[in-house]
Amino acid sequence: MKNNSYEKGSSNIIIAIVVVVVLLGVAVYATQGGNSAKNSKADTKAPAPASGEFAKQVAPDFSLEKLGGGTITLAEYRGRKPVVLDFWTTWCPNCKRDMPHLNTFYEKYQDKVEVIGIDMQENPSLVQKTITDWGITFPIALDTNGQTSRAYGVRYTNFHVLIDIDGNVVRAVPGDISESDITSLFNQN
Repeated sequence: MKNNSYEKGSSNIIIAIVVVVVLLGVAVYATQGGNSAKNSKADTKAPAPASGEFAKQVAPDFSLEKLGGGTITLAEYRGRKPVVLDFWTTWCPNCKRDMPHLNTFYEKYQDKVEVIGIDMQENPSLVQKTITDWGITFPIALDTNGQTSRAYGVRYTNFHVLIDIDGNVVRAVPGDISESDITSLFNQN
């Protein structure tokens, strides 16, 4: 009988120690800044808000391999037309739902706004199959090392960045994009 209560007491002590260690770990993480700029390898000069308006800031330029060959460079659109960047992956269910809508907007407004899908570090053959299956016609860039995603502070998929004709970041749209988000880029006064 004594042995059974001794085992219960030992188990409770071990559980208490584990809980204390976890809480200490959380406290140290929180006081050290977690994902703060000093601990991040992302470019701290880049826009990083998860949503909403950005202060007028030049969009970080990039040159990425284009699915199917060639390259896409953001600077080539400056002064020509506004751009919507769509950060996505093949496994993202929200992207599967949103990208066909974005493609419809692209086909309707492609003379006024460029849409660039930026795949986040996936195999090009998988990306090609997915784009074909989903019927996407806007250009797809391959962010194979994640550098462009980091430059824009992107932390999750189905994330859009709106860039005006002068190459400035206007705002971010986390989640599904609407037609009014697209038209706001060329209906500015």
